Amino acid sequence: MKINILLENHSVDAQYKTKHGLSLLIEYNGNGILLDTGPDIKFAENADKMNIDLTKVNYLFLSHNHNDHTGGINKFIEINDTAPVFLMDSIDNNYYLKLFFFYKSIGLKLYGKNRSRIIQVTDDLIIDDKIFFLRNIYSEYKKPIINKKLYKKDNNRKVNDTFNHEGILVLNEDNELAVFNSCSHNGILNVIETVKAKIPNKKIRSYVGGLHLFSPRLMRGVEYNKYLDYLISELKRLDMVIYTGHCTGKYALDRMKEKLGNKVQEINTGMELGV
Repeated sequence: MKINILLENHSVDAQYKTKHGLSLLIEYNGNGILLDTGPDIKFAENADKMNIDLTKVNYLFLSHNHNDHTGGINKFIEINDTAPVFLMDSIDNNYYLKLFFFYKSIGLKLYGKNRSRIIQVTDDLIIDDKIFFLRNIYSEYKKPIINKKLYKKDNNRKVNDTFNHEGILVLNEDNELAVFNSCSHNGILNVIETVKAKIPNKKIRSYVGGLHLFSPRLMRGVEYNKYLDYLISELKRLDMVIYTGHCTGKYALDRMKEKLGNKVQEINTGMELGV
């Protein structure tokens, strides 16, 4: 299994474009699997520089309905006219980031006929015994406190997002699992427990994605550090490697690496990983 980081907030080389977002191209079992498209066309421009042919992508999974993960969808559809595009949500749902008293729209934006390319997933999707797209069912553990700034529209009212539209991509290789969750809005611990419940008796060897821990306003606060230390203490017991970046943020990443050592690896645009 090989993972190409097409877009992330930072880069290994100045030749690659960066922006707040995430896009991963996974080469696995003869398939090209794209997870998210980042916020715009930069994922495709970086793919060209990495000699990756997006016309050969077999599946696109959109992890959730936020534009830093779906903003490049119209570009992808322009490039690739065959790959099914899966979203665990309706394309008509609306999402917002609350900035003081202003609600900024952050949802999926599709052009015209491109709407018909999206396949809404209402429950777990099993492509075969190696590729799974799962809905989170576990909520025992605390979710990232930064979620409180994120809203959805419900009956014409803006309410806090529950993130039941966030999908978990799981790949089964040699009876070991690689878990991909681009923002972990439901919390990495709840995601892990969901995967264990739905695909039992298999080792989770790696977790790839952001952990939704970045906030310039909160990261010096007591509440933030209390949550971060709680998360680190729980992650210590898990025998897996976490490949993370994007919405994790440098402050949290450095603190996690200090406490968890090589169990935590940073990802950047232009990287090629074996997980």
